[in-house]
Amino acid sequence: MEDTFVTSVLDLYQKGDWKNIVETYNKYPGRNKLLWVFPSEENFVFIRKTLKMLSCDRVLSIGCGSGLLEWMIFKATDIPVSGIEVDGTWWKCKYAPPTFIDLFITSPELDKDKTTIRVLTNCNKTAILFCYFNDGVAFKSYLKYFSGTVLIIIGPNKEGVHTSPKPFGDVSEEWTLYASQEVRDSSDFIAIYCKSDK
Repeated sequence: MEDTFVTSVLDLYQKGDWKNIVETYNKYPGRNKLLWVFPSEENFVFIRKTLKMLSCDRVLSIGCGSGLLEWMIFKATDIPVSGIEVDGTWWKCKYAPPTFIDLFITSPELDKDKTTIRVLTNCNKTAILFCYFNDGVAFKSYLKYFSGTVLIIIGPNKEGVHTSPKPFGDVSEEWTLYASQEVRDSSDFIAIYCKSDK
């Protein structure tokens, strides 16, 4: 039952046991209720090492949903992760999934949200993360204001699953692929880009 799944994940979350969450539920059929992708320990090591090489000491996740991935990144890498979401009404209603980090709620019209723009323009040592994001226009808008130089895209590189951006081929020429790694054997990828000095 899905309720049992959520309850079990919440229990492991309260114990700080991210390893058990990723190992137990990475192939669970109802896992998308909380998270689209469940990285392995090896994937978290890849994220930690790559961000350290790129001098990033924070991650800002856009469209973070429940924040479960972001919490696991923090627990596994010791890199603080913040999350931005839209539709604060949904995330406070009784039908929404539980949240695992504090959500920063923003307007769907980013150009009118001075607070979020201020956050994005103060991201010098911060990587911006899009996981299974599905709005190419919003993606470009966030990058327009983002002052950092590291971009992480996590998503599918397979037929039949759509995200915008995809991990490969959906960024402008100012971003160069620095490193990538498959998430387990899922055809989902973690792609880390650096912004060119132009």
